[in-house]
Amino acid sequence: MGLKFLNRAGASVMAAAMLMSCTAVISTGTAFAEGKKYEFEDAKISGEVTVEDNAKASGGKSLNMANTGTIELKFNIEKDGVYNLMIYAGGIGGAKQQNLSIDGVAQGTLSIPESKGFEAVKVSSVKLNKGEHTMLIEKSWGWSNFDYMEVEEAVLAPVTASQTTPCDPKATAETKNLMSYLSSVYGNNIISGQQEIYQYGHGGNFEKEFDYLKDLTGKLPAIRGFDFLNCANILYGSEDGTTDRIIDWVNNKNGIATASWHVVVPKKMEGYKVGDPVSYDNSTYSVKDQYGNPATDFVTSNVLKEGTVEREYYLTALGALAEQIKKLQDAGVPIILRPLHEAEGGGGENGSWFWWGKEGSKVYKELYKLTYKTLTEDYGLHNIIWEWNSYNFDTSADWYPGDEYVDIIGYDKYNCTVYLEENDWQASLVHNDSAIGSTFYGIMERYNSAKMIAMAENDSFSTVENLQAEKAGWLYFCTWYDGESPNTEFLSDPMFNTKEDTINMYQSDYCITLDELPADLYSSEAKPQQSTTTASSNGSTTTTTTTATTKPNDDDFKFEVKSYTVELPEDKSEEFKVKIKGAPTASIGGALGYSNGPTPADWVNIEWKGNADKNGDLEITIDLSDVPAGIKDAELQIWWSNVWNADTKDSVDKDCEMVSYSTKPDTTKGVLGDANGDGELSLADAVLIMQSLANPDDFSLSAEAKELADIVDKGDGITAKDALAIQMVNISLISVSDLPIKSTDMP
Repeated sequence: MGLKFLNRAGASVMAAAMLMSCTAVISTGTAFAEGKKYEFEDAKISGEVTVEDNAKASGGKSLNMANTGTIELKFNIEKDGVYNLMIYAGGIGGAKQQNLSIDGVAQGTLSIPESKGFEAVKVSSVKLNKGEHTMLIEKSWGWSNFDYMEVEEAVLAPVTASQTTPCDPKATAETKNLMSYLSSVYGNNIISGQQEIYQYGHGGNFEKEFDYLKDLTGKLPAIRGFDFLNCANILYGSEDGTTDRIIDWVNNKNGIATASWHVVVPKKMEGYKVGDPVSYDNSTYSVKDQYGNPATDFVTSNVLKEGTVEREYYLTALGALAEQIKKLQDAGVPIILRPLHEAEGGGGENGSWFWWGKEGSKVYKELYKLTYKTLTEDYGLHNIIWEWNSYNFDTSADWYPGDEYVDIIGYDKYNCTVYLEENDWQASLVHNDSAIGSTFYGIMERYNSAKMIAMAENDSFSTVENLQAEKAGWLYFCTWYDGESPNTEFLSDPMFNTKEDTINMYQSDYCITLDELPADLYSSEAKPQQSTTTASSNGSTTTTTTTATTKPNDDDFKFEVKSYTVELPEDKSEEFKVKIKGAPTASIGGALGYSNGPTPADWVNIEWKGNADKNGDLEITIDLSDVPAGIKDAELQIWWSNVWNADTKDSVDKDCEMVSYSTKPDTTKGVLGDANGDGELSLADAVLIMQSLANPDDFSLSAEAKELADIVDKGDGITAKDALAIQMVNISLISVSDLPIKSTDMP
């Protein structure tokens, strides 16, 4: 967010051009049913929009949108749900962008690829209720052709991220622990956040927004947003206590800190020498001033060239930033850092609002990598969780620095503002509490579900109802601060967030507030696991638990064999499951031993091993089929528990404990893959699996169904791979007789 927020033409993006040719179930895919088709020539049109004869169009006609005008298309939905809208359009002479709204609510920019015909532009995961709806496409930029639209019920993929450890291999323990917590929350809850003012507003009161939230809701946000603009500013900056407030927020209040950096440059570089003071009026971080003129002659690409004043300037500015982050690292404070944010701006290679993006994606990516390497390698700062801003244009991935430089992908949501025209300072406001699920899933698809996705800035934070209905799994929101001018009070203006919505959000179970963060958020010690003893109503399931406390990970710790007496079921066909708590990613192994006679030679071991997940949890299943029926008890032994140290190329012993064990009837005697219990494997099972992953509350599976549905990498639970395997069986790529199958053996 910058000072001149009203220059954000098309800041919220709802759709992206995506050609879908896969037969597999993929994220935000469509249900296995033909959608309804609506021809654009039947729409209500205005301005310079005309109906044209077009042999390439589905009905022989299409719409041509020229310099002005609107297209209003009515469509019907038969039941409440989440839908994909497939708009077939083509940009004339290049990629184009038009404004999109549904039922009067602005949905952002429709990105249309260049085409001599028509390409599928997918607006994914839009929540729609039963009944008639109106889509409105308004002229924004560029000539475009429109053929038809299809409406299809969406099948939402699970909200997951495959990379949840810090991209910095030397990340501090506190940073790793924070990442672990964030990943445990992702897709299950949203973390509340609030940006503090950073431009000496509110009379220097940095607590205005937080006092408002506390008084209104009785709660404080879990995340507090900061900015290093003042204290890491080598032109006119001054000490404003930002770093001290970050330390206090994390160490004394147990909160989470995130920060951006509005790094300013001189407006005029001629005659400038690094170290010279430059006033606020003669500094900027923008590409254009309020009149549309270039705001600075700072050459961004020169930062990448040795011997230039721009490079010297930027490296000096990075040194000032590093000084502040070093204070945090010394205090044991991790920071979610979002440098060089909103680089793509309004979309494409020339849409940036800030100097760091004004020369396009290639220069920007190298600048971002330089920033990463300078802070981590040159200054030795390893307390950073790296957050990078994306949009959902078809060009957005061009700006991505790469998985090795990014931990979290952030999106900045400002869709309550409707701009009257490009570069116009006047704007009308329309309350919009959509969860923009289309944007969320669009970004998730764009980066292959590799990273967690957050709402790094926002005007309205949506509502709990909409977030859950749209399955928009934003990791967190961070509402921008209340400005000092009209239409900028993002937190308290009901045009953005009503008091009722704010209370409902902060007091809901879905939203995590400051008081709900774990006390050991940054600790390297695992806390006791509280357990109970339970039994099913019919007595078929017995679970015995213990309380386990994992010891600190001392370097000199040596693991010793542990043993626990366990009771075995009479029916040895029942599953025997053991839960173990240890160090994250630890390799753990042992055996279930029992005596089958009077001598030591009669002792039998059933060996087992596995790897704990990122939270240190491991569940193993032991086959009892070879255990004699008369054996009633056994000894669960843990022989080793260690973690591989890549630096020393050696294993380091880590402590662990058995938490519980349980037995239950074997449910694998049914039809493998039969998730819906109809006695056969079909595409309906694949659909149900995807629905249960995306919305377990409405599409819950029984334990037996989950066991049958787990056909890929048996034992890892149901995943999208299981649904994909069912589809492969349906088209004869996999034989039923091959099930279960390993993912490495899939076609």
